[in-house]
Amino acid sequence: MLTAAVVLLVAWGALAFGSVYPWAYTPLLAGCALTGAVALGVHRARRLPGATRAAFLALIVVLGAGAVQLIPLPAGVLEAVSPKTDAFLEQYDLGYVFGNASRSWHSLSLAPRRTMVGLAFLAAFTLLLAGLTTALSRSGSRRLTASIVIFGVVLALIGIVQKAMLGEHAWGGMKIYGFWQPVHLLSTPFGPYVNKNHFAGWMLMGLPLALGLGLGLAEQGIRSRRDDWRSVVLWLSSPQGGRLQLTLIATLLMVASLLMAKSRSGLAGLIVVVVVMSIAAGRRFQSKKAGVMAFGSLAAAFAIVFALAGTDLAARITDRSDAVDLRKNIWTDSAAVIRDFPLAGTGVNTFGTAMGGYQTTQKDQHFQEAHNDYLQIVVEGGILVALPALVALVLLVRAIWRRFAAGQDDTMTHWIRVGATAGLVAIALQALVEFSLQMPGNAALAVVLLALALHETPLRRRHLSSDV
Repeated sequence: MLTAAVVLLVAWGALAFGSVYPWAYTPLLAGCALTGAVALGVHRARRLPGATRAAFLALIVVLGAGAVQLIPLPAGVLEAVSPKTDAFLEQYDLGYVFGNASRSWHSLSLAPRRTMVGLAFLAAFTLLLAGLTTALSRSGSRRLTASIVIFGVVLALIGIVQKAMLGEHAWGGMKIYGFWQPVHLLSTPFGPYVNKNHFAGWMLMGLPLALGLGLGLAEQGIRSRRDDWRSVVLWLSSPQGGRLQLTLIATLLMVASLLMAKSRSGLAGLIVVVVVMSIAAGRRFQSKKAGVMAFGSLAAAFAIVFALAGTDLAARITDRSDAVDLRKNIWTDSAAVIRDFPLAGTGVNTFGTAMGGYQTTQKDQHFQEAHNDYLQIVVEGGILVALPALVALVLLVRAIWRRFAAGQDDTMTHWIRVGATAGLVAIALQALVEFSLQMPGNAALAVVLLALALHETPLRRRHLSSDV
């Protein structure tokens, strides 16, 4: 039941245009919170390792720091903590100017309602992460991974078929699914996503899971057969060998869709995934040769797909366009906000509000995102939120590292954990220049990957509760 619920959440999050609209993200958040709460309730007897509990505590502190931004403060206190807030609101918020009560008391957030929405996202995703990390078992993680890979194939086919039949130029009349006209026509859609880079972000997380599943099946086959061609052929014709072949086909379809999206950050992330998985293979088999062979095999397979699917990708990669200038402009304006709101920031989920007063270039557009999630956290949270967020990130990395170091995983669980970790590394790097994780559907998948990377599977847990 839990596996089905999580897959439905992931599928809804992606298929509903990334769940960026209130009608889409409201049920997504409710479903995440409910699923996490039920999982925690059913598996309340299970206890997580200390490192994982510390990471969750840090996430709760981040949530608390964001909540502080919502506390109404007297004008004198607000002036002392965030001197530029009053001047900004006087110029850009008529309700603040003409409402005497509002001027006497106001929160640190420039837009409290937007901050409440942002904190609702954080709370729901944290609850889902806690529930999944507690509930996942070895068999449960395999079923969940396989189900997400199957959906990844469906999502890839939607993107491939849609591009082949409808094209990709929304400004020329193309509509997503053949009927949905994007509100803004500043980017190239792909699949259900208005922005191709966000589709690439989903694939950068889903693709490594498929690779991990495939490498796990391959290692099991290697260890269970004799070293001769007849044994290889017999094993490939077995049910397990058939699953490996299906997984490889799924992987190649997902790679093809990622390349056809023509996302430069997606291609860079794919290279990172190949490198990470190759390093993991070398460490697993304690052989540099194994790592090199894994890298060569993956690179060769993906190069073939590149040649078939990425017909004009090379031109896209070398085309500088105005993407670099756009990001430089946004980051320059963001630095000005940080200088004026260093301690408490402008409020979670208020970057677009702040840009109403700080955007100095490209006035025909309104910057809603920083195109760098880490920079945006500093803008919106200041030291108040950014510092505990950094601590939470470090503790999450530490907790994942300890799960690997514990050495308690069987073959499949190990490779699923590697795949989830590789996906997290890839999306974390893409977040330096994109905002894929601000798509609620992508964020939900990232939470699932975190749970797959964090969950504990020691033998002592077998008797406590039923598997997911």
